[in-house]
Parts: sequence; structure tokens; C-alpha cells
Amino acid sequence: MVFRAVAWNQILWTAGYSLTTGGFLLYFARELGARDAWIAVLLVLPETVGVVGLLTRSLIREFVARKRLYFIATIAARLVALPIPIVALLSSGSDDHRPMLWLIAACVVATHALGAVAYTAYLSWLSDLMPEVAWGRMFARREIAKLCVLLVLPVAAGYLRDVWAEHPRISLFGYGATFLAGQCLLLASVVPMLSLPGRTAVTQLLLRTDWRQVWAAFANRSMRLLLLHNWSLAFANGLTQSAFFLYSASFGPLGIGLGTYNLINGLMRAVQIPVSAYAGRVCDRDRALAARAWGVFIGSTGLVFWLLAIRETWWLVFFAYLLWGAYAAANVAGDKLMLEYAPRSDNATHIAMFAQVGGLISGLAGLIGGVWLDHLRDGGFGTTFSSSWGDYRFESYQLLFAASLAGRYASLAWLWPLAKRRRKEASSALP
Repeated sequence: MVFRAVAWNQILWTAGYSLTTGGFLLYFARELGARDAWIAVLLVLPETVGVVGLLTRSLIREFVARKRLYFIATIAARLVALPIPIVALLSSGSDDHRPMLWLIAACVVATHALGAVAYTAYLSWLSDLMPEVAWGRMFARREIAKLCVLLVLPVAAGYLRDVWAEHPRISLFGYGATFLAGQCLLLASVVPMLSLPGRTAVTQLLLRTDWRQVWAAFANRSMRLLLLHNWSLAFANGLTQSAFFLYSASFGPLGIGLGTYNLINGLMRAVQIPVSAYAGRVCDRDRALAARAWGVFIGSTGLVFWLLAIRETWWLVFFAYLLWGAYAAANVAGDKLMLEYAPRSDNATHIAMFAQVGGLISGLAGLIGGVWLDHLRDGGFGTTFSSSWGDYRFESYQLLFAASLAGRYASLAWLWPLAKRRRKEASSALP
């Protein structure tokens, strides 16, 4: 029953999320006149404000049931997001769109802050509903349910957007209707979870203050190494958030339309489905650490193709997305390791430190990457200080890709002590 409810929850949530964030939101902002700096801000805001998830533990004490907190935060997040489709529907008669961009940014902040609380409470609640030996399969099925939706819906919606973009009179109305449909799907995602028991476990650990719990989580050596690995990986990933979008978009150097962009993403997700299923089984056999390491290594190697791609060879990014399919194993294994190193029940702080603090770091890195990219482009990097081989030039985008690739590989160093400890424990257990 839990597996089925979690899968349907993920399907509905993913469908709604794909219609209200990412490419749709960024193209809508571009339609309102948002420049590169605004695009960078909208890219990093969702992850940056996710640090509010650290407050979840305090809210659990107030609301008692994690299930109740999840429902309240999810519904509140949908309510504060309603101005975004309203802005889209009312923008066609306005010449000055700056106030509307500020309103959209405020809605994104409020929505994702509440969403971070809902997600942390949700994951903590699920960790008690499922035995530890089934966590890998649970995360794998969530990932597969998400990927099945992402294979179809964003591609269809992206090509639909490319069609209505040719008709300016209906373009903003199309965005508004799409956002409203997405919000309805996100709200409907709570329905499958209604039948699951609340099962709130109030332990003595809840008597600790939240900051003492933060320190306790970081004092745990295994958890600390996992956090440092995840945070350093998040920084390296975040560095290229705006660079990927601006380099590949229809108005960027590669000139890839939203429909094709979503098609490439669909290819990656098709790879991620079997990878997720395999990773779930591997993780439940106590091999989550290896799955995480190999997933990060193979996925990170995809940046090599971003380094090589130019407008004439834009199709090289297909190979990058194929390798990024390995990140599905890293995601499943990362969540499994996070719950494994955290205490049972009272694990909201550990979840928030892994996911939401990682998101904050990724968001800040995205801002740094956006500012750095603007500085390099304004300074003419790649024209004055470039190395050229034929038609290929190492320019500002390529510098960010190279820095991110080095950071992603370097993050694996934090997992080495954990692997050594696992091998030592395994050898000491032998007769």
C-alpha cells in the first residue's frame, strides 16, 4: 500500500512540478523581458530558499504529526503560488513587466520555502512507514514514477510552447493556463497519501534543541563525510546552472529549442529508469556507497561533451545526457545513505542538512556561476584569452564547465574514508 501511494504521489507531483518550474518558468520570465541576471536568480531561488527545511523539526514539535505538517505545508505552497498564473493571464496588456517579475520571484521564494518543509516532513514520515531493508526499492520506485512522467509530459508541453510562441497574442495565456493546470496536479498529489497512517514517533531526542541536533548530526563521522561530499558536489553542480541553460537555449550558442531540449532530457530519463531499478536492488544489498560513487563519477563525465559541443556539433550534448542517466543511481543511493546514517524517526534535521543545505549551497554556487559567467563574457574572455583548435574555442562557458567537472570529481574524495571503513567492518566480520 505504501509503495502504491508513494508512486501515485510522485506521478502527480512530478506532472505538476514540470509544468510550473524549470524551462516553462524561465521561458515565461524571458517573455516578460527578464535578462540573464533574472534568469540566474530564478534558477537558483528554489534551491537557495530550501534551507528553510531546517525549521521542520521545530514545526514537527508544534504540529506533532509529520503527516499533518506535510499536508499543511503542501496546501499552503499551492496557495502562495497562485499569483504566477494570474500574472501570466494579465500581462498581455502591460508594457512594464518589472513589477511582475518581482512578484514571480516572491512567489517562487514562498512556494519553495514551504515545499522544503513539506518534503522534509514527508521523507521523515516515510522513513518510519517502511523498514530499512526496503528503503532502496522505495526510493527507486519514486524515481521511476517521476521519470515515467518526465519522459512524456515536458516534451509534449515544450513542443506545444514552441507552437504558441509563434502567436504572441495567445502566448502569455498559454503560460497561465499551463501553470494553473500544474498547480492543480501538485495539490492532487496529496490525495494518495491520505490513507497512510501518521505513525508519529516522539523520542527523547526531540527534547534536544534544533541547533544541538545539527551539531549531533555533524559530529557523526559517517554523516559528516556524506554531508561534505554532498555539499561539495552541490557546489560543483550549481556552478553551471545558468551556464547550461544559457548555452543550450534557443537564444544561446547551441540554439536548442525547448521541445528538443525536453526530448534530450527524455532520453536521459529513459536511461535513468533501468538505472534506478538496479540501484534500488543494489542499495538494499548494502552497496549504496558504491552505487553513489559510480553514479557520480559516470554522470560527471558527461560534462566532457558539454566542453566539446559547439553550434555545429550541438548533438554532442546527447551523449552528455546519456551519461547523466547514471545520476539516478547516485540519487537513490544518496537518499538511502542519508537515512542509514541518521537516527530513526527524529531525522528531520539530518534530511534537511543533506537535501536543503545542499540545495542552498547549489543555489549560491549558481549565483556565483551566473556572476562569473557575466564577468567573463563582459570582459571578452575567449576572444582575448582563448585557445583555438579549428572551429573550437575555449570560451567563458567552457571554463565554467571545466571548473564544475573538476569539482564533481573532487567531491568523491569524501567518500573514500567511508569506503575504507566499510571494507574494514566487512573484513572484521569474517570468521
